Amino acid sequence: MATRLVTCYVAVCDLCGGTGDIDGVIPHFDTPEEVVDCLTADDYAGWTLTPDGVLVCDGRTDAAHEDAHAAAGKRMGPDAMTITFTHA
Repeated sequence: MATRLVTCYVAVCDLCGGTGDIDGVIPHFDTPEEVVDCLTADDYAGWTLTPDGVLVCDGRTDAAHEDAHAAAGKRMGPDAMTITFTHA
């Protein structure tokens, strides 16, 4: 049986330790920079990299997470845009 050790990077929230679970799959990347770039690609991406370098997930709605997103300029909460994905 052939095997190979593969080293990869996954996002881990600096506040809660959560990982970047997307539809039950944790995205893996070749570099830490690719992780951050992918998960914080635009204002609508769920993850936030704060100005002081804290990586924050979108999996929690507690005050610490909401404050971190707000500090980075993202609106979270009931008045924020909600995107729902459906499977065809």
